[in-house]
Amino acid sequence: MLVIVSVSHFDGNAVAIHVARPQHDSNAQQEYHSEKEISAVLSDFGISEGAIVSHLRLLSQAGVNEQLKFPPMDVPLHKLLSLGFRL
Repeated sequence: MLVIVSVSHFDGNAVAIHVARPQHDSNAQQEYHSEKEISAVLSDFGISEGAIVSHLRLLSQAGVNEQLKFPPMDVPLHKLLSLGFRL
């Protein structure tokens, strides 16, 4: 399934991972409290370690609820569902 994955600061130290379908109203988000969890989920989506590190570094400078998007990617529906993202 073609999705756009983004990350943003959420309440306190939490980081939200957002998943949205382009040109649809479908979107989902999950909150994570450790960089290890965030990196593991993004890696499961097929995002490279370099891109994850770069986005998390930029996120530390971003404002609350400011989303940093990754390029659109194809993630199998079963992978999204297994990670708690219901679109």
